[in-house]
Amino acid sequence: MIVEHIIQGLMYPFLFLSMYFQILLLTSFFENKKKIKSEESRTVTSYPSVTVAVPCWNEEKTLGSTLDSLLSLDYPKGKLKIYVVDNNSTDRTYAIGEVYAYNNPGVIEVHKEIKQGKHHAVNLALELSKSDFFGCLDADSSVIPSTLKTIISYFEADEHTMAVTPCIHIRSPKTLIQRMQAIEYLMGVFLRKAYGELDAIQVTPGPFSIFRSEVFKKIGGYKKAHNTEDFEITLRMHKARLKIVNSHKALVYTVGPSTPRGFFYQRLRWARGFLENALDYKELFFKKKYGNFGMFTLPMAFMFVFYGLYAAIFSVYTFGSMVFDTAKRWLAVGIHPHIPTFDLFYFNTTVMSFIVMVMLSMLLFVFYIGNTLSDDRQEFYRNFPMFFLLYPFFVPVFLGRAIFDTLTNRKNNWVLQDTKAGI
Repeated sequence: MIVEHIIQGLMYPFLFLSMYFQILLLTSFFENKKKIKSEESRTVTSYPSVTVAVPCWNEEKTLGSTLDSLLSLDYPKGKLKIYVVDNNSTDRTYAIGEVYAYNNPGVIEVHKEIKQGKHHAVNLALELSKSDFFGCLDADSSVIPSTLKTIISYFEADEHTMAVTPCIHIRSPKTLIQRMQAIEYLMGVFLRKAYGELDAIQVTPGPFSIFRSEVFKKIGGYKKAHNTEDFEITLRMHKARLKIVNSHKALVYTVGPSTPRGFFYQRLRWARGFLENALDYKELFFKKKYGNFGMFTLPMAFMFVFYGLYAAIFSVYTFGSMVFDTAKRWLAVGIHPHIPTFDLFYFNTTVMSFIVMVMLSMLLFVFYIGNTLSDDRQEFYRNFPMFFLLYPFFVPVFLGRAIFDTLTNRKNNWVLQDTKAGI
């Protein structure tokens, strides 16, 4: 009994902070709703030069569609430069890049980087770039024609904006794992927008985040950064107090891992990369000069990794206790099947159950907002059950492994993409 009270008692701070965090983000969003709506009517009056790096490793199946989407951008070709950087592929990736470079002279160039690591590939393109703006598009991702113009409009609207993140969706989800991710990415649509209004965006994702080129002159190029270079450069930008915003109408599609193993290893890499990079930049924690990012969102996100694991263990313990108690009752008095009834009089009205219901309601509202923010309309009601049925089983596994690997300093192997060789 004492153990149960301790376990439940430790859950209350987590639930309170989680609810407070959700309320803060929702409040930030609705306080800026008119401003967010006004962003959708922005237009571009000039077309600055833009370089897009396409780092790739064994991407013969997707590189063509990625380059086709870039060539279809509603943007002057004379202002667009695309560097395909092959990172020692063993398939036809480089040959495909050469064909596109031959057919699009002056727009596409293909290069080979022998040093392993996505950061090396992107830095090669960065060294070659002479454009006003620089971005990256993973070779398994694609953009719609208006995406670049939409992003550039944010730079035009505010000269202090140094980077713009897009709105990312899973492209044509087919497997149950991809459908689960489609809903998860809807949450990301809302979170990035809400974080942007707080000037606290946590990551400039690889799929088509665009930077002013002067950013790299101020803080340097990409680093290996525990295989999560996009998160590390975001921390570096916050440390230099450079402004990052989000464009919820700049659509980018990425291919999510199609198997449980692939999803696990991708989220393990992300979770471990977050923990290790956050520890590398621990001087940002609780520092007022870094604004909401340093004072609140970064420390909260770091803490939630550990509390999230604890919450998962708590849920397993609670479910296990319920099953154990039911089994004991059946062994004592036998199994007496009956039709379940619903009576509000017997409804569980404990404080914890009430908080959980409120949090779940807010979470559903977040999914709804994410689904309405962007112009993408995927099969929401078909994908939605997959998230609640499958996602809870993955969270304790990859969070637990990420924490263990970080604490024990296990070797962190390089991965360019998480969709290779069954991953």
